[in-house]
Amino acid sequence: MGCVGSKNQGEEPPKKEPKKDDRPNKPKEDGKKAENGKDEPKENGHKPDGSDKPGDGSDDDKNKAQEEKVDPISPGDVEEFYKFGKEIGKGGFSVVYKATERATGKKYAIKRIQKDEEGVDIELLKREIYIMKKVDHPNILKLFEVFEDDDYFFLVLELVEGLELFDKIVDRGNYSEKDAANIVKQILEAVKYLHEEGIVHRDLKPENLLSAGEGEGEVVKVADFGFAKNFGEEKLVTSCGSPGYVAPEVLTEDSYTNAVDMWSVGVIIYILLSGYPPFYDESPPKIFKKITEAKYDFDDPVWDDISDLAKDLIRKLLVKDPSERLSAKKCLKHPWITGGAVDKDVKGSLIRLQEYNKVRKKEKGQVDK
Repeated sequence: MGCVGSKNQGEEPPKKEPKKDDRPNKPKEDGKKAENGKDEPKENGHKPDGSDKPGDGSDDDKNKAQEEKVDPISPGDVEEFYKFGKEIGKGGFSVVYKATERATGKKYAIKRIQKDEEGVDIELLKREIYIMKKVDHPNILKLFEVFEDDDYFFLVLELVEGLELFDKIVDRGNYSEKDAANIVKQILEAVKYLHEEGIVHRDLKPENLLSAGEGEGEVVKVADFGFAKNFGEEKLVTSCGSPGYVAPEVLTEDSYTNAVDMWSVGVIIYILLSGYPPFYDESPPKIFKKITEAKYDFDDPVWDDISDLAKDLIRKLLVKDPSERLSAKKCLKHPWITGGAVDKDVKGSLIRLQEYNKVRKKEKGQVDK
């Protein structure tokens, strides 16, 4: 999801005096009900009966989906409620600003998306907004409210004072399997929650993972729900995702399930531990061929220092048959996640990851500052 900047990009908009704050979707204090009177999402997404199954498409599920699909747009001008600060990020179709809520002084990130920019799909954007408004989990980037005018959408997001996950890792002086397991556990918690809520992300990759904090206090956030979808509504058939992270069935089958996210998690773990992707070649078609064959290995010497438990988890995720792939819930019970990860520096992997990150950013057209 993205947008381009305005003509006065980077400049702070003129000050406006706030009006009476009657926004139904305004940010709320933790532990309170939303301003529209609806309860907060269930903790960790668990259903009352303790099951972890998504909606089965029944009338109750459909009615619930319709009830939750309320208008997420807050009334009024975004500048009445937020003071824009400096530009802190930019994508193909979006500009992100640091902003301050005028009434409270709290800091947020506001993503501005131009409606008429070529490549911006309004319907996909609205779906992303509905999904992000629905979810509430500590390992998922929070969307608080949305404003709209004739030219732009403005998404008021949680401000993460950190970096993309891989940028954060390569900045470290040391890095261990235990560090990787802590990161993966948080990604799995987010994916488990999404799947329990009937949502498939479909584009899990390094660029969509943010990191803030240090050591044991590091928090990983899953972001960018541009390809996300409620998989209880209809079959998943669209071929989408990013080369290198997309699951085999997305390329070869008529439809697929939320297991595609688990394949992507397997790819991320592989890269975190080795510093290079399991499926790589000169062109996407060659990459896709390797993916459809699930052709990868642990032959590189860098894997000599990686535990068998870590390799076991990867093998149970990068499996061609999605029905044999571990779910997020089962992954969280895997011994490598629950405490079996080795607390030993993997210097070779970190060096390789630094090189991979440079190549990845170069391919995206980014340059290091």
